[in-house]
Amino acid sequence: MEMPFHLKTLPSEALDILRFFAEHNENVAHTNAMIDGTGLNERRFGVALRRLVTKGYLIMDGYQTYRLSDNGRRAVDDLAAYDESEPEAAQAANESRIITRRLVLVVPRTLLSGQPTNVFVGFDEPEDTEYIEEPLNLLIRMQVVNSSEDINPNKDSAMLLDNKAARQVFEIIAGAYTKLRLRCFVYQIENEEDAPTMAGGMYVDLNIAATPESVDRSLTAYGVDVQFMVRS
Repeated sequence: MEMPFHLKTLPSEALDILRFFAEHNENVAHTNAMIDGTGLNERRFGVALRRLVTKGYLIMDGYQTYRLSDNGRRAVDDLAAYDESEPEAAQAANESRIITRRLVLVVPRTLLSGQPTNVFVGFDEPEDTEYIEEPLNLLIRMQVVNSSEDINPNKDSAMLLDNKAARQVFEIIAGAYTKLRLRCFVYQIENEEDAPTMAGGMYVDLNIAATPESVDRSLTAYGVDVQFMVRS
């Protein structure tokens, strides 16, 4: 039996929630009960819950309480029928794992006020145990506190991350200050219909010089581990 198309459009975490209701005695459940019953962390659960609400399968029934709609009950029944006919396929489709990649930010020790400066953002090569079969769809967001007033302090860039080292270049301009804070956040886009989920990030504080002779242009690398969810 092939999985119905309307279920194929749902992430596996949303299917976990529907499976929870298949074993639940009522059509209403609190979010805490759903999280405990599915074993999902709060981030993954929140994304899946929003998808089910958007699709009209779940309806808010009170504070942190949700009820299955008529379409939701039919989806639960359809999924139960599929799982019964294809138990091995259902288990394989539901498996996922967390991988860790090293996010690296490379910047000069000192920035020159009012002058463009390149900032390098990227990822080291993964460990053997962190290899992935499909590239990760990421959004890299750079925020600059005390940037030049004539530029946008927020910069977004898309990245497809595979099993190789990767980097991108951002251009920033420091304002007429003595310090600048550079924030870098990484978001994973699991589905175009859902909001990106934060995987991690970091910030660094840099000195700003007013004259070229006061600038130290030597580069410094900062790193932090970020985690992504991938399908097995």
